[in-house]
This record gives sequence, C-alpha cells and structure tokens, in this order.
Amino acid sequence: MQKATRHQTRDHNSRLVLKTIFNDGPISRAEIARRTRLTRPTVSTLAADLLDGDLVIETGRGPSAGGKRPTLLSINDAGPCVLTLDLSSDDYRAALVTLRGDVVRRAACSAAGLRGDEAQTCIYRLVDELLPTEALLGIGVATPGLVDPQRGVVLRAVNRGWIDLPLRELLAARYDRPVYVANDSHMAALAEYTYGAGPSGGNLIVVRVTQGIGAGVILSGRPFYGDGFGAGEIGHVVVDVGGALCSCGNRGCLETTSSIPAMLRAAKAADRRHSLLAGDAPLTWPRFIAAVAAHDPLAVDVAVCAGCHLGAAVAHLVGAYNIQSIVLAGDIAALGDVFLDAVQAEMHQRVLPAMAAATTVRYPSLDAAQVADITTLGAAALVMQRELGIL
Repeated sequence: MQKATRHQTRDHNSRLVLKTIFNDGPISRAEIARRTRLTRPTVSTLAADLLDGDLVIETGRGPSAGGKRPTLLSINDAGPCVLTLDLSSDDYRAALVTLRGDVVRRAACSAAGLRGDEAQTCIYRLVDELLPTEALLGIGVATPGLVDPQRGVVLRAVNRGWIDLPLRELLAARYDRPVYVANDSHMAALAEYTYGAGPSGGNLIVVRVTQGIGAGVILSGRPFYGDGFGAGEIGHVVVDVGGALCSCGNRGCLETTSSIPAMLRAAKAADRRHSLLAGDAPLTWPRFIAAVAAHDPLAVDVAVCAGCHLGAAVAHLVGAYNIQSIVLAGDIAALGDVFLDAVQAEMHQRVLPAMAAATTVRYPSLDAAQVADITTLGAAALVMQRELGIL
C-alpha cells in the first residue's frame, strides 16, 4: 500500500471539514479543528476553499469563549444543486435539490406503457427541462430493477424493457455531468438514513411497498448492494407456495400477496356485499385506505393478510442481518397501525424472541413532504456522498 499523496490528504481533509459542517453546522473553525483533530491553520485554508466553491457560507457569529466571537460556517443552500430522477413509477419525476435536501424545482413525464428507447426519451426530456445554467454537482437516478451502481448499468428492469442499459454512460455523454445510478429501494433507505432519524449504529433496512416491493439495506452508513447487486430484492421471494402467478414466472411471490395491486386484487375477489367496498365504483387505493380507516372488516382482513406475508419476509431480513431498525416506506404507510401491527406480529412469530424484542418496525421518520420525495432525496444523497463525501 502506497503512502497517500499530498493531494489525496488534502482532498480527504477537505471532505472531513465539509462533512463536519454538514452534520454539525453552524460551527466555528475552531470547533471544526477540535472535532476533526486538524490544525486551525489547515481548517482555515480548507474552509476558504469551500467558501470559494460556494459549498459553505458564513452565517453570523457564535458565542464568545472569552475573546472575539467566532464566525460560524454552514452548508450553502443556494450553492451547487443536484438534479435527480425518480423512475420508480409510471410517472417519471425530476427535481433540483439543494445540498440540504430542499426541492427547488420539479418536472414530471408520464411513462405509462413506455419501454426501451421511448422510456429513455422521457428521461432526456426531464433533464433537458430542469438542467440548470448554474453549478450542478451531478445527476442522481433512482430506478427500479437490478442495478449495478458501480458502473451505472440497469442490468434488468422488466417493466421498462431494459437489459444491460448503460444509463450512467448515456447521461454523462449527453450532459457532461457526473452521473450516479442505483436501485430505487436502496435510495429510499439512503434518504431515511440521511434525512430522517437514522439509527446511531449506522444500520437500517427500508422495505418499500408500492406497485412492487423491494428493500434497501444500509450498513455502517452506506448502501449495501450485495455481490450481484441484488441485496434486498425480496419482492420475488416466495411466501405463499402455490399462490398466484407472478410476473417473474414463480407463484406466491411477496409482490403477489403484499403489494398495492395484490391487495386490491384480493379485495375485488372477495365477497363485498356487506363491505364499504361494495358497489360498482372502481376499487381504487384511496377507497381501500378509507375502508381500512373505517375498520371495514373485509378491508382490514385483506390488509392484515398482506401485512402477515410481509412480516414473514421481514423476519428473514432480521434473521439474516440482525439489523434492529426496519422501516416500511411507500404508499403502504397510509394503512397505519393495522398494517404495521400485522407485520410486526408476524415477524415476532418467526425469529428468536430476543432478536424480535430488540427490533423496531416503523414507518419513515421523514415529514410528509420528504416521504413523498423519498427516492428523490436518496438519489440526491448518493450524489453528495460520491462527489463530496459529506454523508
């Protein structure tokens, strides 16, 4: 192993100072030196570079410790931003996000039914619309499917007809900006860890339930993708042997029991004559949520059954990783305690009691607006992690 060069050491120290400002700002140069164990002249030099790069700003004076009041440094929310793409639904969404995670501009494009090159064209349209003339830190993409985040290649996204799509290469060549691509569930986990009440141990699992189901794993503050980049692909784990046929070709996959379409199918197939879901009106997700909130027996039974199947899958995650913070994200959170309690109860039945007792299953700690943007924020966090090392 070679000794670090002067440039490498300076870059490392600059990232350390920026990370300290991001996590603990507003903060004085002297306090940064104390926390990082760098010398005060080194911190002052690096802070000057960060100020010149518009990454940080001076934000007033701190309390005096007996002498001159120190100048405080904070992350510059008006500095370089991140352009994010959320491809996790039929409506592709793009956003410009500040270093603090505030969305300043948005755009959307319907991609329902689009596959292959047509879906890619929708992506380009969004970037063209939002690409800023001011400084851009990079482009972050959260996409469904099996993704190699090291190369930025979508290995397989069945619903989009993408196989071995070099998305990072295509976007970087077209826009000449740094590009990072990762699975949407992993990005949801990174958002909860970065902007939510991240666990002190740095480990977290976020299970995202929408039209499909996937999990994102955070180990020691970093996304864990697995050897083949499929860590957390629980949507196609069989939980109901001999159950409904799944799009992957198997029967009884978790997505056939616990996804939103699966719950709606189960409700439609049931006897609804005495339910709030009776009648000829379309059985939509908002209508199902309202029925669960009103304690409709049929709707509650469907939600609990779906939650139990998901709890079985969560139990396997707890047993495999022994991670004690499990977060359920996505549109499923609207079902409240009915669904959450079913997941937790089933998990308790399927793992060692001591492990179950130490594990918390909860909904995201982000506020409502952040929950709606969870994959957007995760994609932004990925860019900041890679480009600035501040997370």
